[in-house]
Amino acid sequence: MSKVNLKRDLKRIIVLGKQKGFLTYDELNDLLPENISSSEKIGEVFDLLGNEDIRIVGSSQLKEKEKDEFQEEGKELLEEKLLVESKFVPLDDPVKMYLKQMGSISLLTREEEIALAKDIEAAETALFEAVYSTVFARDEVLKVVGSLFQNEANIEDVLKDEIKVKRESAIRRFGRLAQRLRHTRRISNNVKLLMAFGFITSIVERIAKKYIELAHQLDDIQRKLDSLGRQGKRAPKQAALRQLRERKRELLEVLGELPEKIKENSKLIRLRFIRFNRTKKKLVEANLRLVVSIAKKYTSRGMSFLDLIQEGNIGLMRAVEKFEYKRGYKFSTYATWWIRQAITRSIADQARTIRIPVHMTEVINKIMRVSRIFVQGHGRDPLPEEIAKEMRMSQGKVKAILKIAQEPISLQTPIGDEGDTHFGDFIEDKKAVSPANATVHSMLKDNMSEALATLTERERRILLLRFGLQDGLSRTLEEVGRVFKVTRERVRQIEAKALKKLRHPTRSRKLRTFLDLAIASERE
Repeated sequence: MSKVNLKRDLKRIIVLGKQKGFLTYDELNDLLPENISSSEKIGEVFDLLGNEDIRIVGSSQLKEKEKDEFQEEGKELLEEKLLVESKFVPLDDPVKMYLKQMGSISLLTREEEIALAKDIEAAETALFEAVYSTVFARDEVLKVVGSLFQNEANIEDVLKDEIKVKRESAIRRFGRLAQRLRHTRRISNNVKLLMAFGFITSIVERIAKKYIELAHQLDDIQRKLDSLGRQGKRAPKQAALRQLRERKRELLEVLGELPEKIKENSKLIRLRFIRFNRTKKKLVEANLRLVVSIAKKYTSRGMSFLDLIQEGNIGLMRAVEKFEYKRGYKFSTYATWWIRQAITRSIADQARTIRIPVHMTEVINKIMRVSRIFVQGHGRDPLPEEIAKEMRMSQGKVKAILKIAQEPISLQTPIGDEGDTHFGDFIEDKKAVSPANATVHSMLKDNMSEALATLTERERRILLLRFGLQDGLSRTLEEVGRVFKVTRERVRQIEAKALKKLRHPTRSRKLRTFLDLAIASERE
């Protein structure tokens, strides 16, 4: 999306917020473009609305007093309700089991939330330092830099959101850091240089998991070597020893450290990894109620409630990774955006039988919103040209989008309470013959057969071939003559004689009724 469109959307949000004095999360989610997904940009939007004295509330009906009660007392009431409702939960109901377990987790105060965010930040820094203190991490980071130089990776996929740099300047900075990294031998300097790259947490987590896995393989090989060494010098054992020693040498070369140091680093990284995940898990679990409350608003949109909760939890975990407590806003305010984005994107990707891209779903939602506003103001559905004028789009594009927005329906969908009929049973088959026409055609065929039976065998067969009364394929005089081994002229004479016989009133009386019906239908 261009900067002009972004400024226009933000201006529309501010104007609407000033008119009402507040905005709901639903309105903010609908008005903001899809490409605003980083914590930096979302934080700027919240700061901008705060500077304009525009409050963000849970729904358009909440007043300030009701909002405070919802934030402070509502959570306690919800917790109590969930605990009461889940006292007698059947083990085969996954939703109630989930709500029961969720209700047993205490909510966080504002102070506890900040303290936990600080713990997450400290645990993340400790994990980074443990991973970056290994030789293996230095080599892996250099590989990532190499993939950036080869255009095999995007800057946005490896850098943190708060580091705003263009690709060219980032590549130059990475080049300088990589050059210094190759010539640095001290571990402390390595850690500082690697931290300066500003890679996202997922990159470091991937390196940590790979290091732990390789260290585990090395430890397993060492145990096998010790076991084989105690079994004596037999030929098969010697071959296995050589293979294990060769694999051990390869692992030591990749990890770049002595076995004792590798074991020590692996243990430290594993412990800090556990601590980092445990602190993140606490913040996630304390806000599971928020996911459930948001997911309830998106039911009956093609996805089950459990699937909506799962997608919302993914957005919640993403919010935990991106949350910056130093900005001053509450985590629930920030997480609401990520949860809604995760759920709406999942609905766009999975709810429809025929998938529609997320950016097109955003346009469809805006058109539907414009249509609802028009219906409220004019009491009728808007025409495509009226929608196009409001959306500043061409009429053809609006028609194409409305066609895409149509929901497909299965022809086997049951209709009625009993479900004994299907939707396809009510669709007209334009190629099907109506019962009346089928009856007329059957009667005509019977009468025609009776009339032809009064002719001679040769006359009857010639008429059947000439007019295609048998197989629907008419033959020429020459083709019929070849069948009967006579000339064309003789076939014409026999045909004329047979038709003259059929015109006799005793034979044509029954057939004339069908001729009158055909003439009448043509006039209609």
